[in-house]
This record gives sequence, C-alpha cells and structure tokens, in this order.
Amino acid sequence: MKKTALFAPMALLLALATGCTASAMGSSTAETSGLAPAGSPSSNTTAGIAGSADSSQYIAQTDAESIALTDAGLTADALSGSYTRLEYDDGRAVYDVEFWTADKEYDYEIDAVTGEILSMDYDADNLSAQSTAASGTVIGEDAARLAALTHAGLAERSDIQFLQCKLDRDDGRQVYDVEFYVDSAEYDYEIDALTGEVLSYDYDAESYTASAASGTQITSDDAKRIALEHAGVAEADATRLKVELDQDDGRQVYEVEWEIGRTEYSYEIDAASGTILKSEVDAD
Repeated sequence: MKKTALFAPMALLLALATGCTASAMGSSTAETSGLAPAGSPSSNTTAGIAGSADSSQYIAQTDAESIALTDAGLTADALSGSYTRLEYDDGRAVYDVEFWTADKEYDYEIDAVTGEILSMDYDADNLSAQSTAASGTVIGEDAARLAALTHAGLAERSDIQFLQCKLDRDDGRQVYDVEFYVDSAEYDYEIDALTGEVLSYDYDAESYTASAASGTQITSDDAKRIALEHAGVAEADATRLKVELDQDDGRQVYEVEWEIGRTEYSYEIDAASGTILKSEVDAD
C-alpha cells in the first residue's frame, strides 16, 4: 500500500484534531505527560491506563521509534515517510509506529511503558514480477518453513508448533503461507515459492492459545457432518464440497464449503470442540 510521507505540519494538524500525539519520525517529540492515548476510556488524562502506570511513566515517542527502527534494521534517514501515534489498545497504552521505504512498509505496536514490541507487520511492495520458471522449481515446504524460522531467529528452536504450511497463489505469484507459534507468540509468513524470499510477515506477542490436545481434536469428517447437519443438507446433494484445517484468531478451525445449485454454504467449525463459529449461506 502506497503512502504519502506525513510531514511535521500535517502531523501537528492531526494531533490538534484528534487530541493525540502524532508526528513524523524525526520531528520534535511532544511531551507525553498528561496526555491520554486516543481511545482511552478515562476522562482523567493522568489516570493509569497501562497497568498501574500514569502517563508520566510512558517512554518517549522517540524511544518507541528507535526501538522499532532497530528491530527493522533501519535508520531514520533511510525512510520515505513515517507516522507515530499514542493509542489505547486492549487495556494498555501503546505507540503505533509506522514507517516505509521505497518498496517496504512496517507497522509496529510498542508498549508505552515497557518499550516491548507487542506486534509488528511487514510488507514488501512493488517487487519485481516472479520468475516464469516452471512450477516444478518451487522450493518445497521444508525450505519455506526454514526461511520463515531463520528470518524470525528461531531456526535453532525445537519447540516450534506449525499450524500450516501450504502452497498458495497471491497477486499472480506462487507463495507459501507459513504459520507457527512458540512461547505464546504467533508468526505468519508469506514466502516466495520460487526464491524463498520473505514477502510479508506478521508477529503477535501473547496472542495464541493452543487448542485442546490433539487427541481430542475432531476430524475433518466430523466437521463436515456437523456443518451438513446444521444446514439440513445431505452430503449426496452437495457439490464442490471441501474441508480445510486453518488458523483463525488464535485457534484451529475447519472451513467447510459446498454448493447446491446456485447457493453457496460456508461454515467455520472449532477444531477442538466442534462448535460452529460461523455459518453463511449465499444464494446467487
């Protein structure tokens, strides 16, 4: 996604309009003491909203920006543009730090008190078209997993739990979608299937809760039966029926889809409990 660099005057206008701290990276940093993050539930601007801390205990905006840049391996003078905002998210004050270069975009969420990286997202834009090499030259799932683990600095860990690694197609190129978690953190990578290049990745700290033990997980046949019975449909009447195990919001789910005539059915079934999480019927 292309963005126009946010210069300091524009950032100042935005800060005045929203009542929050927002500025271009490298501009003078507003004092955070006495300011409530955007979306704070408290009208008392000095009330503690990141644990028991009040706003005087927040790290400086420049510190949050430095933490993000260091993690990305960049310096401020390498950026095409940037934006930082103090926000309130999931019961804590955070800095939303966004910056971009000519072909890459980064988005970090930094704890406003501790400086911990809570989440980050990276996207490589405007990359050259993928080689037209034959489909038989894809790197394979093992190499895709290794590329993701190496980038995450986890190649030596033996306690990785992979949620999925599947060959897919995105914007005309073959990619591997690699998802895994370790230490209650979830990672989601998109790997070029021909070159092994990391095209995008997402990291969320403390966002993943493992499902019940695999011994109690329902099977794909169970998920199919649950969906068909709920819809009142016999399997013999369903066409283009497919069942896939996927990952959604920190849990493993079965996605069950089929058609009857011009009507499409879509179900999302919890893989641990068999609970129907979502159902849709679309009659064209």
